[in-house]
Amino acid sequence: MPKLKQNSSKTVIFLILLVLALICLFPFYWMIVTSFKTQQEINLMPPTFIPNDWQIVENYVAAWMKPDSTFGRYFINTIIIAGFGTIIQLLICIPIAYAISQFRFRGRNLLFLLVLSTMMIPYDVTLVPNFITIRSFPLVGGNDLFGQGGQGFYDSYTGMVLPFLADAFSIFLIRQAFLTVSRDYWDAAQVDGMGHFGYLWKVLVPLAWPSIITAALLGFIGKWNGVLWPLLITSSEHLRPLQVGLLNFVSEEGHYYHLLMAAATFTVLPIIILYFITQRWFNEGVGSGLKG
Repeated sequence: MPKLKQNSSKTVIFLILLVLALICLFPFYWMIVTSFKTQQEINLMPPTFIPNDWQIVENYVAAWMKPDSTFGRYFINTIIIAGFGTIIQLLICIPIAYAISQFRFRGRNLLFLLVLSTMMIPYDVTLVPNFITIRSFPLVGGNDLFGQGGQGFYDSYTGMVLPFLADAFSIFLIRQAFLTVSRDYWDAAQVDGMGHFGYLWKVLVPLAWPSIITAALLGFIGKWNGVLWPLLITSSEHLRPLQVGLLNFVSEEGHYYHLLMAAATFTVLPIIILYFITQRWFNEGVGSGLKG
């Protein structure tokens, strides 16, 4: 009898999770299915859940070529911003996490708390200060030593990436992973004549790889999905990333829902593929990073 109750409970939990999963997945299904429909079929009532006339290639080609700069240009911009931005972010955050976790110095915990406190500041509050800082950056973009006379890093790839390179959550996650590594590794590294630089990149980074992959994935997704900051800091259409291009596409072609859903599909598809590739490291990294 107890075993029967246990099996019944598991079945109920499974059904509840299945229903919740279907609810979460349905918008993605509807997006993909709509991207294969014609404009006439979209307006049918009741709606069709499977396209009658499959537009497998036509809608995607039309959506790709529709904006002025085309989505190909937006994709290149986004790969530059998200790809190189994430690499530079890791090159900055990993040494910071190493210093906070491995060095013993006065004020270390206070410094770490100050880093964490930046996570409590609402994103919108930082927009204006970041904009002024980027626009008034000295000796760049025609500015003088006091940040006057030019535009600094405004309307550039650097301006879109620079304010978010020292990411507090990435530092926290990687630091927690470094703390789980036994100090015996450092003692053994010293016996082998290895310094801090070698110990960091040859010992700690491989051991903390899942957490680093997790930080990289979250940083990449954040930059890939950026809308408000790139829209604020750029004025040239050919520099703007994918999400800003999609926003303009919605405002210009919003009544062509089949093209809009096609654009949304190939916008979100790279992130889904990237997640499935890194899923194993992501799950390990979240677990080890938060437990550390």
